[in-house]
Amino acid sequence: MPTARPSKKVLLLEFNEITWTVANRLITEGKMPNLARMKREGAWGAPEAVERPPHLDPWITWVTLHTGVDRSVHGASVLEQDQATLGAKRSWEYALDAGKSVGVFGSMGAFPPKEGPGFMGPGPFAPASDTYPAYIAPVQALNRKYTQVHHKNVEQDSPFDMAKLGIDLLGLGLSPATCVKIAAQLAGEKLGTSEHWRRVMLQPEVNFDFFKVLYKRYQPDFATWHTNHAAHFMHHYWRAWDDTEFGTKADANEKRKFGTAVEEGYMLVDDLIGRFQKLIDDDTVLVVASSMGQKPFYNPLYPNGKVLVKFKDVNKVLELVGAEGVGGVAPAMDPQWNVRVSDPAKRASLKQKLSNVRCEGGVNAKAMSVEETGEILTVTPFGLAKLEPGVRYFFDGLPGEKTGGYAFDELFRGYGDTNKEGMHDPPGMLLLKGPGIVAGSELGPSTNLDVAPTMLSLMGIPVPDVMSGR
Repeated sequence: MPTARPSKKVLLLEFNEITWTVANRLITEGKMPNLARMKREGAWGAPEAVERPPHLDPWITWVTLHTGVDRSVHGASVLEQDQATLGAKRSWEYALDAGKSVGVFGSMGAFPPKEGPGFMGPGPFAPASDTYPAYIAPVQALNRKYTQVHHKNVEQDSPFDMAKLGIDLLGLGLSPATCVKIAAQLAGEKLGTSEHWRRVMLQPEVNFDFFKVLYKRYQPDFATWHTNHAAHFMHHYWRAWDDTEFGTKADANEKRKFGTAVEEGYMLVDDLIGRFQKLIDDDTVLVVASSMGQKPFYNPLYPNGKVLVKFKDVNKVLELVGAEGVGGVAPAMDPQWNVRVSDPAKRASLKQKLSNVRCEGGVNAKAMSVEETGEILTVTPFGLAKLEPGVRYFFDGLPGEKTGGYAFDELFRGYGDTNKEGMHDPPGMLLLKGPGIVAGSELGPSTNLDVAPTMLSLMGIPVPDVMSGR
């Protein structure tokens, strides 16, 4: 294991699923100057996630990155998993144990927040708006609300409630410049001069404002900041940006509406890197990372891309299967829902019932997948090759059984402006720049297991034997 070096501070920027495939092209085109400079003046590589499908998901790969151990040890399998079921400490816990101050903002698996020197704001899919200190809870509430409104799982607040929250947020660091960007976007949508998808880029803008104020106030030894906007654009708009590797090409309307989304998302990444570089001091190593990447979506079962499917009302489906003992349901990463059932027998029964719901006319004979973690069943509807009237769902032997089954639009709906266009891919990104980092050095073969021991070593924290990375 590497020996501890003189202590430095670390700021980790988590740009979910960014990949050199896109970044190198934009660097060549002169559209990512800050990333290009980081690559010249720091160390860089493409660590590969050790996970493979069906476990190649960000709520697993980020836990691997932060724990420095693989899934067989940490046990992550669902988004915002109950921490009692995880078998490994994360990077910020090691930092706290070493007497360091921390600042966590948006990282997956950071709920419930831990008390200690610094601040902790969990990710937007956390089950509640708890933060540490408690006074930043309105920031967490905003992120959770915005995420669920975007996924159309909840209704948007009334203008009065939005105004009240806005006043609270101005006091927490929301800048006038960002308020202008928000107003311009909303006005542009009304006037037809700005596409709705650009609204996704407002969330990282807002979150930078909040983080900036918190970072300056607490000056943490170790900090993280997370955004998913680039991943979202690749999942939905890759073909509109570059359809070279797609069997079915993007039409003119798709290119017109969404053709710049991936590029603009990455350019915002670059702009944020520049802002964060101005925020840190000379004793801080800036780390830019993704826990895995993406590539163009291709599956011969979905020649035109996968139609993404979500529940219209998950409670109706639970009623149709005769669910018992449900203690709560909560949306996770679209289109998943987490269903809590404390009683083991009732949980096993519900898992079997949901797994037995049939789909006719789709690619999969089953309607949904069901993953069990602790008391939680994570339920995910399967996508379709295309929406057709012949797609029907059957609840054989269950309370909702009906001759002829249920039409698709009785229980489900498609979501997203396009079909699925980007898919998870093991190679990610890693860049480090700051004191002690050799300029222009390529890291060579590495994995997401190597990031945690590297960050601990930079902070002068002994790397535990449980970490197998270097």
